[in-house]
Amino acid sequence: MSEETADEPPSVLVPQRRDADWRAEVARRWAAELSTASYIPLARATVEQALEDLVERIVAALDDPSTLEETGREVGTRLVEMHATGESSLPLSLDLLRDALVQRFGADDVHRMLELVAAIAAGYAAADRESTFVQQETLKRALLRSKLKADRELAASEARFGEVFTTTPIGVAISDLQGRFVQVNPAWEHTLGYQEQALTSMTIHDLFHPEDAEYLSAAYGELAEGCGAKRLSDRKRLLRANGEEAWAYLAVSVLRGSDGAPRHFVTMVEDITELHMLQARFRYQALHDVLTALPNRQYFSTRLETALANFPRDSRMTLYHLGLDGFELINDGLGYEVGDLVIKTVARRLEQLVEDEEALVARFGGTEFAILVWEQEKTPKVPEVVKMINDLLAEPVYVGDQGIAASASVGVVQRQVAEAEASNMLWAADVALRRAEASNMLWAADVALRRAEAAGKRQWALFDPDRAPEERIESKLAAVMPGGLEQGEFDVVYRPLVRLDGSGVIALEAGLRWDTSENGTLEHEECLRLAERSGVTLSLRDWMVASAWEQLREWHADGHRVQLNVALSPNQGQDPDLAAVIHRVLDTGDVDPGWLRLCLPMVAISGDNEETRDNIRFLGSRGIRTSLHDFQGSAEELRLLRELPVDAVRLADELVSILHNAESPDLPEVQAIRSLVPLTRACGAQLWVAGVETEQQAESWREIGCEVASGPRFGGPLCSFDVSDFLREH
Repeated sequence: MSEETADEPPSVLVPQRRDADWRAEVARRWAAELSTASYIPLARATVEQALEDLVERIVAALDDPSTLEETGREVGTRLVEMHATGESSLPLSLDLLRDALVQRFGADDVHRMLELVAAIAAGYAAADRESTFVQQETLKRALLRSKLKADRELAASEARFGEVFTTTPIGVAISDLQGRFVQVNPAWEHTLGYQEQALTSMTIHDLFHPEDAEYLSAAYGELAEGCGAKRLSDRKRLLRANGEEAWAYLAVSVLRGSDGAPRHFVTMVEDITELHMLQARFRYQALHDVLTALPNRQYFSTRLETALANFPRDSRMTLYHLGLDGFELINDGLGYEVGDLVIKTVARRLEQLVEDEEALVARFGGTEFAILVWEQEKTPKVPEVVKMINDLLAEPVYVGDQGIAASASVGVVQRQVAEAEASNMLWAADVALRRAEASNMLWAADVALRRAEAAGKRQWALFDPDRAPEERIESKLAAVMPGGLEQGEFDVVYRPLVRLDGSGVIALEAGLRWDTSENGTLEHEECLRLAERSGVTLSLRDWMVASAWEQLREWHADGHRVQLNVALSPNQGQDPDLAAVIHRVLDTGDVDPGWLRLCLPMVAISGDNEETRDNIRFLGSRGIRTSLHDFQGSAEELRLLRELPVDAVRLADELVSILHNAESPDLPEVQAIRSLVPLTRACGAQLWVAGVETEQQAESWREIGCEVASGPRFGGPLCSFDVSDFLREH
């Protein structure tokens, strides 16, 4: 075995060899492309090795985005240093690198690739410009030397000047101080398309683009007068002979006579039209959605800032934030190509909707769009606009014989005139204030959208500024919740569940408590709701179950034989990995699994949630008990009780409130609740209730036949260190 294979296992070496082979192949193709575009005075093997090193640096930069700009510029500079400066060398290189990187790494990091490619182009342009500048300076010195030596070496000087003037690839024109052409070289004619005889009746000023003419004329005048800089270097537009505009790197200096007075202008021109168009295309792609060509969130936000800065006193703007309903069904059922077709169709229909308005439509990504409308007298009211949106989206998109319709939930924010008047002057002067106001509007629209989505499909909601402080606090709490869990800010607390026949505590129900640093203490239900927004629902569940089970082991070791109940949210109960998680927790200790009871919401097992029902059966086979909460006594719920190993149900809170607030026990709704006891018992389950506050309420439930209750009447949530004393007393 060689030293190389001895140091590293084959599983490590094979990917490295593949990476090396891929870099070598890209370098070989790159060298071949460059050889068709320009002459590189290096051996082919040397060129390929240099390009392979550049490919390796590019791959490393994609892994470390902080080096993208520096690496891209160095790659562009290195290409110029290798003399890969043919007319098509840069486009060929960028196209090859783009295709190779997308093929190798996929399109997920397209923004990093675009940033890298733009940096390469910028580095190339800067290096090429510097190289051109050196050539220009060399040419200028040659011109000056030729003039000074005219009397002594006229013939030789003219020969040298003529050679440089004729063969340089940079367009050079000599004109008098009024701009009349004295002489131009072939490169000038090739760059701008003018024949020398056509220029005899023109001046340099006739070649300036109308939008740049005033600036360039003034700059030439300052050079002739000796004011300011001694030469002009800038990127400006000139006019070709066919009337098209040409972006050029323009270098202008003054030729002086023996007396030091200015006599002529030397204007050197390098055509950078293709580079300018390439950079413009990159800028467009950075500000527009690739799939729909709509403005993206960044462009939309910038336009919103501008609109806020120029907000008229007598107008109003409305921001609509759209989220397509249930779009994952289209992608999962019909494929992503069909999903992309629907997204593009939605984009075109939204543009059609506001084509007669002063408005901007954008795609924020995924299934979210935005419309900003500067309202006029003819602009429909918000409810009408929302209806028009869903009416348009409801028109089917046909794929073959299948018609696919979409709908949207909409969050709406309106910018009132009175809100803008007080701060318009500040906005105009302070970019940070405008940006903050735009950010607030986007945030408010997102809040309104989430509220609309919570109400169901095809709903809309107007942002309520009175609730803005609460929404802001909730958003902040949801954002910092993962960090709070990581830093140990959560506790598990335990609520007693008591037998109504007076025989004592039957179980302790685990719940969450979060002591936030700024917003006080949040209890279990609030924690679960925020967890759904923050995305830590499952990790919070796993931590709570593991912590509570470990605490139960300690209580049992101390002689307190009490059962542990863990109530789960719908998403926590529907998790396909629920059984595996519970098994991992139970395997960490020696307490019998029968001491654990999982409490799942009815919604988690209803409908087509067969996987959740299988989890209940599997957990029951190991001795783990299951109860259901939010029970309302429907026919489907009673059927599920008969089919599943469930021995208790907890009545829904709204039914508990009906009995607590009933004026008479003879009311029909109270009698309906009373009838649930024999129904649940017939299905093999006990009826439990929560939220019992008084002895009178407890007596009412006892009389009905309810067996277990919890609530303030029997004690509030206990910290783990208080449980032992509580159990000894009860």
